[in-house]
Amino acid sequence: MSNTQLRIISALVLATIVGICITMGATSSLGLIGVFGILVVDEVIVNFLGFKRSHIGYIISQITFIAGFGYFNFMDISPDFIKAFNNVGLVLCVTMLMYLFVTKQDSKGILKFLKSYTFLLGFLLLIPFMNLSALVHVKDWKLILLGLVILNFSVDTAAWFWGKNFGKYKLWPAVSPKKTIEGFAGGVLTAVVLICIYWILVIGNSSVELIICFFVIACCSQLGDLVQSKMKRQFEIKDSSNLIPGHGGVYDRVDSLLFVAPLYLWVVLNFIG
Repeated sequence: MSNTQLRIISALVLATIVGICITMGATSSLGLIGVFGILVVDEVIVNFLGFKRSHIGYIISQITFIAGFGYFNFMDISPDFIKAFNNVGLVLCVTMLMYLFVTKQDSKGILKFLKSYTFLLGFLLLIPFMNLSALVHVKDWKLILLGLVILNFSVDTAAWFWGKNFGKYKLWPAVSPKKTIEGFAGGVLTAVVLICIYWILVIGNSSVELIICFFVIACCSQLGDLVQSKMKRQFEIKDSSNLIPGHGGVYDRVDSLLFVAPLYLWVVLNFIG
């Protein structure tokens, strides 16, 4: 079986699991998001940082994530907590952008920080996952969540298409050698058109401000990929794990989704309420 066939089969299986959980309802969807979060915590600590699962930082991080995710999603579902996590998530996005554009390529600063404060990873990863799970608590959450999937994954797919067929100029070779300017631009514009059509037909409202927000989110989806690419190079790894055949790890599949989740949630809270 070729790698392409393997990727397609894995993608179909993963999409089926996600679809079944969403169809079953909010509880199963939140449970799946929580499982993804546990796996991402595991991948970052074990494969990025090289610690064993018996490491105290690993144990504290998993307990922090599981307890926090369970409490805020199943026990105290408060709009105030959602807004608080959204605000912290936006700050984290800005911080990661600063890491992407300011930190030198050969810097080991983030590696040293995370190895020294591994116990904080559970909380740090809880922030974007809470922004993602918060979408399940809003009205018409299935339609809203589908909008995020369309916006995020159409960027990746369209960027691959435009880059493969029309890419000539490299976007940032030191961080991601395969990405091109044409792919970036084509992916962003295609995703904005698709999400605007979806939003108008399904959600029912639109505005210039909303289109600008979608444009920013689409750009950040690409930047989220670059953030992970830079981290992989600095941590000297290829994939976050080999859990998903042909795709790598869970974090490899949801990196840009987690990066844009706070931005998308902000749009939902401010344009839908």
